[in-house]
Amino acid sequence: MLFYVETGVKFTNDFGDIDESFYNSVTTVYYQALTLMKRESLLDRFADRASKVVDDTNGIGWGFHDYLRDCYFNHYQED
Repeated sequence: MLFYVETGVKFTNDFGDIDESFYNSVTTVYYQALTLMKRESLLDRFADRASKVVDDTNGIGWGFHDYLRDCYFNHYQED
């Protein structure tokens, strides 16, 4: 799931802005991946990759970066 998101982000950065449905798909999978990782106690194992996804979306439109950043911090906030 995280690979799917990483690939979507790379595609956008390589080829430019896509459309809203593309970003909706990627953000949904990112949320699902983080939720699964949290449930399975795997967040620490994937923290660097999850953070890099957010960093690599800076400047991408459709609120893509903002949503991924919020999602990341909601899952990685300190308890």
